[in-house]
Amino acid sequence: MNLSNLVKVGATLTSALSFLFVHTALAEPAFKINDKTITVADVYKDDQAGFYELEKKKFELIDRIAKTQYLETFWNDKAKKGGKSVEVVREEYEKKNLKISEKEINETLAKYQDHPSLKKLPKAEQRKQIKDFIVQRNRSDLQSDILDSAMKNGSLVISYPEPEEPVYKVTVTDKDHVRFGPGYDDTKPVKCKGDDCAITIVEYSEFQCPFCVKVLPDVKKVMKEYEGRIRWVVRDFPLSFHDRARPAAIAAHCAGQQGKYWNMYGELFDNQRKLGDSDIKSYAKTIGLNLSKFDKCQSNSGNANGVEAIIDANFNSGSELGVTGTPAFFINGRRLSGALPYSEFRRVIESELSSNKKS
Repeated sequence: MNLSNLVKVGATLTSALSFLFVHTALAEPAFKINDKTITVADVYKDDQAGFYELEKKKFELIDRIAKTQYLETFWNDKAKKGGKSVEVVREEYEKKNLKISEKEINETLAKYQDHPSLKKLPKAEQRKQIKDFIVQRNRSDLQSDILDSAMKNGSLVISYPEPEEPVYKVTVTDKDHVRFGPGYDDTKPVKCKGDDCAITIVEYSEFQCPFCVKVLPDVKKVMKEYEGRIRWVVRDFPLSFHDRARPAAIAAHCAGQQGKYWNMYGELFDNQRKLGDSDIKSYAKTIGLNLSKFDKCQSNSGNANGVEAIIDANFNSGSELGVTGTPAFFINGRRLSGALPYSEFRRVIESELSSNKKS
């Protein structure tokens, strides 16, 4: 059996042992209440997101330590073999493998020359900083190549299992605002209705979030391509350091009481830098709201039956799912975070469509 096959067998065995270890651990008792044993698996179900984040941090810590120690061993072995110091061996290795062309420097400089931290500097200093940036980036790539090669040939084997993010149960309710197409008026089902839709995307966002605005063109593209098979739900997740996120959310829900949630949603995101009270009132006029009813809704938003209860419920549901920032998306329960490109949405959606019984 050659080395390549040995590595494959070892990886398979490691994976099997990791699976056994994890599932054995989940079957262990966590605590007892009146002689009723609660297993780790039972507790895990109550807070999938929390346990996943813990396991993810453990894996990332072990992964980082393993790679750091491997690189130390790699350089020490080369130094010992060559009879030189680690510093000299690393410098010679980088000099041989880190090639930076004038073309690369010029192209990178042209790309970043208008950056605030660069454009005020003399040309020579700009060039120096760009070269240092490229060297640092290429050095990082070189380390990654060393580690990739080590993991392929079996010199580095990380046995601790990388946790698989759970598929979360995200239930759409009658409090949610849903649309079925790319337009803000596409609130009526097209072909699919409710749970009949093959794809349900629940987004947690807020109106002052710059990344939430950035992703809107890709959202529109997704909704257009998959119209008839998809529904999109938006839930509030106002961040504490955005002082106008909550008032904007209140305005959107108050507009929703008059059937114009998505119209207000569009106005608020289109004018994200202008979310003052007077600005919001002008958007209410623009979309044709009954201003008396709108003002009354805003004034009563904190009452027991007010819209702030909905906003709080949305925020709490996001926290329970492990959301810490915006935007965060759940595509049929699969979590994605950040201002994702269209290709990332499409990758997950196509995966779901290929396995979804309803598609």
